[in-house]
Amino acid sequence: EQKAAHGLFATITTGDFEKLRIEGLSEKVVVGAVFGSGNQVRPAWFIWNGRKYTVKETTYTWTERCGTEMLYHFAVSDGADLFELVLNNTSLAWTLEKVEYRA
Repeated sequence: EQKAAHGLFATITTGDFEKLRIEGLSEKVVVGAVFGSGNQVRPAWFIWNGRKYTVKETTYTWTERCGTEMLYHFAVSDGADLFELVLNNTSLAWTLEKVEYRA
């Protein structure tokens, strides 16, 4: 694991030529979300570094309590890369916590 100017990152070799890069960011992002019946929410797109990413798949979701706040984590893919988006239920702010992509 190495420290970059904007966060933590690691480069992982998964084969002879394939490398994955994982970056820890914790950056605020704008997210378009769909709210369904009950308390269901699903991110549909987000804007990061001036670029709009369309969520093609949600691969995993989980919740985490942080004091009185509840954090809703979404592992999502745009079809090429994997992102971890987090919704804070108190502030209603979204953050991009991590991104994983081919190096």
